[in-house]
Amino acid sequence: MLNLKKTFILIISSCILYFALISPKLLPSVVLSERDAFLITVFVVISSLILRYLSMLEVKKLEKQILIQYSQMKTIIDSASFIMYLKNIDGTILLANKELAELSGISIHKISGINADTFFKTSEIIKKEDKQVIETRKTITFQRLIEMQDGTSSWFKIIKTPVLDDVGNVVSIVVILQNIDAEKDLEDRKNTFIATLTHDLKTPTIAQIKALDLLTDNIVGPLNVEQIDIIEQIKSSCNYMSDLILTILDTYLFDSGQTKINYEEFDIIELIKETSHEISNLSDEREQNIVLNSELTSNLIMADRFQLKRVIINLLTNAITYGYRQSDVEISLKEENSDIELNIKNKSAYITKDQLTDIFEKFKTTANTKFKKTGTGLGLYLAKQIINAHKGKVHASSDINETCSFGFVIPKSPEKPVLKAS
Repeated sequence: MLNLKKTFILIISSCILYFALISPKLLPSVVLSERDAFLITVFVVISSLILRYLSMLEVKKLEKQILIQYSQMKTIIDSASFIMYLKNIDGTILLANKELAELSGISIHKISGINADTFFKTSEIIKKEDKQVIETRKTITFQRLIEMQDGTSSWFKIIKTPVLDDVGNVVSIVVILQNIDAEKDLEDRKNTFIATLTHDLKTPTIAQIKALDLLTDNIVGPLNVEQIDIIEQIKSSCNYMSDLILTILDTYLFDSGQTKINYEEFDIIELIKETSHEISNLSDEREQNIVLNSELTSNLIMADRFQLKRVIINLLTNAITYGYRQSDVEISLKEENSDIELNIKNKSAYITKDQLTDIFEKFKTTANTKFKKTGTGLGLYLAKQIINAHKGKVHASSDINETCSFGFVIPKSPEKPVLKAS
């Protein structure tokens, strides 16, 4: 029917064109002979038919490409062993596999066209995630506890990838949900075991240190120089063991959200000087100078003094330990808006960008683990957790001139203090 209509319109248009070309009344400035008018009309008609034919071929070609891409996408989604679906930007499902159908309790034949966000109770969170994907046009990956409408919940690793059109606009989103309940359960049991073990080791280790203090203070009788030296070595090993135990235990407490941040006002310059003095024997042994430069208008900040001291000790100890001998370790402070930034620079071996990407993560076995606290692989990770709890960020950089910088940025006086570590 549509083809007959188009054919009729083409015939009428051709007749109008022909009579217009030969009629002095319609086009007085263009009057042609009947032969020329006929040839021109035929040329126009043939050109129109050729263009239409080419257009139809292009449409069929595009339709074929779309069908192939659709088939490929459907095959990928159907063959996935995890939940996978394609939805448009308002959440309507375009394609889905049987795993999503089983999770939602809806037939695989009826699931297309339903808004996927309605399956979950956290629909507002889902919309914020989708908005981030649409605005950034980048893939996001995260883990989250998802609660279904029936009240059941599970841990999932979630991947959201944008699908772009020819001009770069997001037209749909591929969503992947991989259940990680087993991994989370294993991680929880592992953390509980580590926390229990370290807690049980802490008490006897502290008791050993106290007993050694009694010996070195000659409480149980005088000791000669050789005996004191041996006891000091044993005490040093016990202190090292105690430090490792506390680092592991505190990491667990931060990860589980059991550590509170106790905000108080204090002088950050005094804290840095105090920390530098406590580890001055380490810098003296390596013949290094600790240089402090401050651009602060006020030295007072609001933070957890004890926890921030641990961060500074960790960063400064690493800078001294892995810095070149007879070099300077520079501590700099500056303000930017309502934030305070601390950087600790040293002259040391170049760290590649790949190594820097996960240097603040725990239990890594790459070459960059030498920059973490000796023995646990948790020193920089714990520092990151403490700074995150202050609503701040850690950073690290290294250049080919062998200058490395580690530091953090935190609010000088947070408006809403964080009560638990994130």
